[in-house]
Amino acid sequence: MKRKIVAEDICALSFVGDAQVAADGRVAYVLTEVDRAKNGYSSAIWTVCPESEPKRLTYGQKADGGLVREGSPRWRPGGGLSFVSNRQGKPQVFLLEASEGEARQLTTALEGVAEYVWSPDGRYLAYVSKDPQDEEALKDRNPDVRHITHLRYKFNGVGFTDTRRRHLYVLDVANNSVRRLTEGNFDVAEVAWSPDGTCLAFSACISPACELHFIPDIWVINVDGSNLRRLTQGRGSANAPVFSPDGSLIAYFGHEKGEVGYANTDLWVVPSNGGQAINLTEALDRSVGCSVGGDARMDGGSSRAAWTADGQHLVVTFTDGGACHLYRVSLNKEITQLTAGEFSITSFSHAVVEGQDTLAYIAGCMSNPGDVYLWQAGNTQRLTAVNEAVMADWRLASAERFEVETTPGWRIEGWIMKPIDYAPGEKYPLVLHIHGGPHATYGYAFMHEFQLLAANGYGVLFTNPRGSKGYGEEFTKGVVGDWGGNDYVDLMCAVDYAVKLDWVDESRLGVTGGSYGGYMTNWIVTQTHRFKAAVTLRSISNMYTKYGCSDIGWYGNKAGFGGRDLWDSEDFIMERSPIRYAPRVKTPILIIHSEEDHRCPMEQAEQWYVALKRLGVTTEFVRFAGENHELSRSGKPRNRIDRLNFIVGWFQRYL
Repeated sequence: MKRKIVAEDICALSFVGDAQVAADGRVAYVLTEVDRAKNGYSSAIWTVCPESEPKRLTYGQKADGGLVREGSPRWRPGGGLSFVSNRQGKPQVFLLEASEGEARQLTTALEGVAEYVWSPDGRYLAYVSKDPQDEEALKDRNPDVRHITHLRYKFNGVGFTDTRRRHLYVLDVANNSVRRLTEGNFDVAEVAWSPDGTCLAFSACISPACELHFIPDIWVINVDGSNLRRLTQGRGSANAPVFSPDGSLIAYFGHEKGEVGYANTDLWVVPSNGGQAINLTEALDRSVGCSVGGDARMDGGSSRAAWTADGQHLVVTFTDGGACHLYRVSLNKEITQLTAGEFSITSFSHAVVEGQDTLAYIAGCMSNPGDVYLWQAGNTQRLTAVNEAVMADWRLASAERFEVETTPGWRIEGWIMKPIDYAPGEKYPLVLHIHGGPHATYGYAFMHEFQLLAANGYGVLFTNPRGSKGYGEEFTKGVVGDWGGNDYVDLMCAVDYAVKLDWVDESRLGVTGGSYGGYMTNWIVTQTHRFKAAVTLRSISNMYTKYGCSDIGWYGNKAGFGGRDLWDSEDFIMERSPIRYAPRVKTPILIIHSEEDHRCPMEQAEQWYVALKRLGVTTEFVRFAGENHELSRSGKPRNRIDRLNFIVGWFQRYL
C-alpha cells in the first residue's frame, strides 16, 4: 500500500546530472546520493547505454574518511573517460583509460581544477585554476584580520573572496608539462578548443571597471599564450563559447543590454577571427537555459550550445512557460523544437553517433526528480530510473494547470495541487508558494516541499507572476522597478482564482516563499490579513540595508529596482521595503534563515524578527548555522529535514 511522504524522504532520493554522450553511444553521468551517517552528499561516475543497465565506474575514497565528490565526466578523444574528484583533497582531473581499473591523476593544481576541456586530438587538457596562495605573505599575517580592498568581496556559497584570480592552463598529458596561458586581474571561465587545436576561446571580463560593471566578453587566445583578442564588444554578458566544426564561427550566449537580470539571453554567432555578431534567436523571445526551479536535483552539467555535424545548426535549451526543452537553430535563424511535454531539461551534451546527431540530457518533471535520456533522429529513450524503486510506494499529488488574467493585457500561468487525502465535498487549507529570483520559474520540476505539504493535508498554489522567465522579455521586465506592485496583484489574482474552487477553505490560507519569494511573503503580510499563517524563507525585509550587505545588493537590487541608487531613491526603496509596514502585520509568521547566507544576509531576518517581536506579532525565528542561501536545495541533509518539519509544523499550528 502506498504511503504519504515525510520530510526524511528527501534523503532517500538520488540525483543524476551532467550526462555526456560518447561517439559510440555510451553515456557517462554523475549520480549523487545522500550519506545520512556523514550528513552530506557523495557522488560517483556511472555509465549507461541503450542496450545495458547502468554501471558504476568510480569508487573513490578519501584518506580522511570524508565525503567523495566526483563529477564532470568527459570522454577523451581517442579513448578514455576523465572526471574531477576530491579524493586527494583539492578537486583534480583523473583519467580512466579502460572501463575497468584504477583512475590515473592528471592534474596537480595547488588550488584544484575549476573546469577543464580536452583538445580535439586528446593530447592536451586545458583547465582553469585559481592562483595559489603566496605562502611567504601568509607567514606573518594575523589570522584575525581580514583586509579587504575589492568591491565584490563575498559571494554566497563561497564566503569571503580574495583578489586571486582563476586563469587558464594547458597540460600536455604525455609528459605532464603545464603551460600557463593567461595573466591579469580577471577570471577565465567556460573554455573551448578550436577544432584545429591552435587556440582556445573563453569568457572573461577584462576591464578596469569590472568591479563596478561585470560584463564578460568572448576572448580567443593562441595555445602558446599569444595574441589575446576580444570578439564581443562589452555591451552585455557574453558566455559559453563553442567553435563551429570548421572553426570559422563561435557560438555563444548573451545579450547587449548591460548588467541586468531581465534581458533574454540569446544564441549568437561571431566570426572566430573577428567581425559582426549575429543574434540567431531574437524572434523567439525566450531565454536560453533552464530557469525552472526544483528542490530535488543536483545537476552540475552544462547547457552550452552544441553544433550539429553539418555545421549549419546549433542545439540549445529554452525555458518556455513552466517547461524547458531542446531546440535546433539554423544559421539562417530557423528554430525547430526537438522535445515537447510537461518536463524540464536541465543539461545536455552532443555527439555524432553512427553519423547521426545524438543528444544525452537530464530531465525531470513534477513526479520525477530526474533521469538520463537519449535523443536521436527525433526518438527519445529513457536510460535510467534511479528513483523508481524508492518512489514506488509514495503517494504523490498531481497539479492542475490554470491561467488567470491579472491587470489588463497580462495573464499568468499557475498550478494547484490538491491534498493527498482530498475527498469531494470537504474543505482544505491552501498554501501559496512563491518562487525566488524574481527571474526564476515554477513549473514542470519535482518539488519535494510541495509534495510534503500536500501529504500533510494542504493544497499548494504555485504560479509565475510577472518577473518570471519563460514568457518573453517584456513579462520578465514587468517586475523591474515595481517589486511589491503588480507582482503582488498577480499573486492575489491567483489566490482569488483558487479560493473559488469548491474544496479550498478561504479562512485557512497560508503563504511561504524563499529569497524574492521571502520578500513577497513579508510584503504580503503587510498588505493583507487574508493569510492566517506565513513562513518566510531566506527573505528580504529591508531593501535599503540589503543594498550594502548582500553579495549582489549594490548592483543586483539596484538593477531590480529600476536602476535606483540609495542616495537618490531613499523614499522609494523604503516604500517597497516590508519593514516600513511592520506595524500592519497581524499574521503569525515563522522566519527561517541561514547564518552564512550572503545573498539575503542574516541581518534581513534579524531586523524583521526584532521589529515584529517588539510589536507583539506572533513570530518565531529559526537560524541554521553553517548554511547559506542554498539550504533548501543542497544543505546538510539533517538541516533540510529540520527545515521542512519547521515549515509543516507552523502551518499545522496556525492553519
